[in-house]
Amino acid sequence: MERNQSLLFLSFLLSLIATILGIVIISSGSSLARFSQGTGGGLFQSSEIGAVVVKVGGEIHSGESTYDSTGAESILRELREIDEDPNIKGVLLEINSPGGTVAASQEIFNELLHLKKSKKIVVSMKDVAASGGYYIAAASDYIFAQNGTITGSIGVISFSPNVKGLLDRYGVGVKTFKAGKYKDMYSPFRDSTNEEDDIINKQLQDTYRKFVEDVAKGRNRTVKSIEELAEGKIYSGEDAFRNKLVDDIGGRREAHQKLSELCQYEGLIPLFERELTPFDRFLQNFGVSFMGESAQAKKIKSLIQSHVLVLLPSHLGKLVL
Repeated sequence: MERNQSLLFLSFLLSLIATILGIVIISSGSSLARFSQGTGGGLFQSSEIGAVVVKVGGEIHSGESTYDSTGAESILRELREIDEDPNIKGVLLEINSPGGTVAASQEIFNELLHLKKSKKIVVSMKDVAASGGYYIAAASDYIFAQNGTITGSIGVISFSPNVKGLLDRYGVGVKTFKAGKYKDMYSPFRDSTNEEDDIINKQLQDTYRKFVEDVAKGRNRTVKSIEELAEGKIYSGEDAFRNKLVDDIGGRREAHQKLSELCQYEGLIPLFERELTPFDRFLQNFGVSFMGESAQAKKIKSLIQSHVLVLLPSHLGKLVL
């Protein structure tokens, strides 16, 4: 009896939430995400000359962005759509990230280098733009940082926990079956061999060398000059400016002015920026993002845009996209 009452209350609560969200959607318009300055029909298809704000926040990783991290696929899709729009002349790239995975940072860096052939790119660093965050920034035409921004950290790290001592203390053994001498090279259940340490260090050195070379390429500096500033050292925005890792001290206002200048636009170039609806903000409080383009995301988007919200019991707990 009590279980039935709980289920009934849950159904009533879900229906109430659905009704409230439906009202919010209707009142906020039919589009899931809008852009300021009156963009046209496509994601970035604008009817006037302008520039787009692209934000890189949180951990950088492969796949789609979430409400508190940046997925390379999401950013690449935005950059490619910007590249296809002749009315978009530049990008204001706002970075607030401590870094992330190597491959994802490299993908975004390379895409920005390609975009820079046809668009102007200016970076505005926020609290932190370090490691992968700086990697991405280095592909731009001009970089602004605040005095208190934490940046730099040009380096690579890899680690694996080792619980062998703990397991030995309590008499716990782990038997590993493998095909391939180095298949369990990162195993936390045993000490690594000297040979394995050499392999890992070589991987790190290769990645580190590529990081330094890419930064030198993006910043139009010599590899030697970047090596002297690398080694994983972090800098304040002021230190980074003195060492020419960034070009100037400032925030969005200064970055906007510089971007307008580089785009040869008289006055301040209009900025097109994603505006989240109240519905988006509500979902973000629960860690839900509709920024991806998966089949589930498209289905849910179509439901939202038709002013209908459907909650199915079989899909509860699977809403994070």
